Amino acid sequence: MVGLAPAFLALTFGLHITMVNLGIGLAWVVPYLKWRADRGERELESVARALMRFYAATYGVAGVFGTAFTVFLLSYYPHFLGFAGNITMIPFGLAIMMIVLHFFSISAYWYGWDRWSRRTHYFIGFLLGISALLIPVGFRAVFAFLNIPAGLGYDPAHHKFYLDVVAALTKNPTYLPLYVKSIAAAFTTTFLVVMGAYAYKYFIAGSEEEKQVALKTAKMFAKPAAIGLGLMLLLGLWYAFSLESVPYKFNNVFASLGWKVADGKAYYNVSWLFVLKMIMYAFQIIAVIYAVPALLKGRLTRTHGKILLAAGVVAIVTIAAGEYLNAFSQYPFFIAVWPDVLSGRVPLSKLASYGINIPKEALPSVVSTVNSVVLLDNTASTQHILRSMGIAKFFPQVNPVNEIAVEGPVVALTFGFLAFLLAAAAYLVFYVLLWPSKTEAKAVAEAEEY
Repeated sequence: MVGLAPAFLALTFGLHITMVNLGIGLAWVVPYLKWRADRGERELESVARALMRFYAATYGVAGVFGTAFTVFLLSYYPHFLGFAGNITMIPFGLAIMMIVLHFFSISAYWYGWDRWSRRTHYFIGFLLGISALLIPVGFRAVFAFLNIPAGLGYDPAHHKFYLDVVAALTKNPTYLPLYVKSIAAAFTTTFLVVMGAYAYKYFIAGSEEEKQVALKTAKMFAKPAAIGLGLMLLLGLWYAFSLESVPYKFNNVFASLGWKVADGKAYYNVSWLFVLKMIMYAFQIIAVIYAVPALLKGRLTRTHGKILLAAGVVAIVTIAAGEYLNAFSQYPFFIAVWPDVLSGRVPLSKLASYGINIPKEALPSVVSTVNSVVLLDNTASTQHILRSMGIAKFFPQVNPVNEIAVEGPVVALTFGFLAFLLAAAAYLVFYVLLWPSKTEAKAVAEAEEY
């Protein structure tokens, strides 16, 4: 079992990444709806405004939990953050620049609504969408680096690490599948959430006009959601095949299910989480097959609406489950392929094909240095994995979590802080999405006046 520190990190990261995924989709959905409203479908103006408010709410939640995650990471593993940040400064820097651009695009797009020319507003909307796609370019490069440190170099003369960014982006077999799969999942989840929310809103709308707008909106996203779900199966297989280059991580997910590579041993079995994710994915498929035909025919019942709403909520949870699966399948290692290299499951000669430039004689000390500062905790499970793989000798000293950060009073305060954040986030996000009737009516009136 993992300790308190990684559990807190997992919680904050899970809330952050789910809201980020919704933001990626909404960054394109909102400008698209506004464009259609400007072209004559004025009833979509209220939908665009409502989703923009929801977008702002989710972005705020993502920012709060992203900040909490960073603060926790620094508090629990200060050595790790300095070390990892130094190696991956360029991809992190790219992501941060795009976050800044994205933040200003959100502010400008909302402030400029019906104030600036349409051409200017469309351009800002384009920046909004592009920056949303470019933020994961940097962050997913970091996650792919945690699978295989493509482009990593070590200069033994000066005892310095460096990163060949081009090699990191082009020679990592897990990067492109991870990025494309993430973007597709973000759009698919957004489509499901919007479709489900408006299918449900159809039955709680205050007027016939609002009911028809809700039905039209739900229909609009039904087919894209269905296509996205089908695409996710193919992209998931693509990423799974790419992970065959990392036996430790791959076997932890699939070995107990009969799909194995190398020696086929799983040292930290998380196949249960993969099965749970597949069950949730199957629920979304069943919900779409059951309810979407009725939706498209305009024969939506309250049961259909509830099922589609549930599918949207389950899609959000599936995003979190996928991220947890990706992270914990390499527990407790910072870089997933290193234990395979040390145990001989991945030959040293293979590293060159990933653009990794580390002298053979320096590899054991390099791997020990990189991992020893970031092992999540010095628990029995960590020590068992090291002994089982026969690589404990490479880790003579495991630096545990910052002890002050996991003392009783600090843990109690952390629980209280996270409980408050969770309650506030749930109220903000779901209230804005599901009960915006009065504000939408006002928006319709303003649009008609405009």
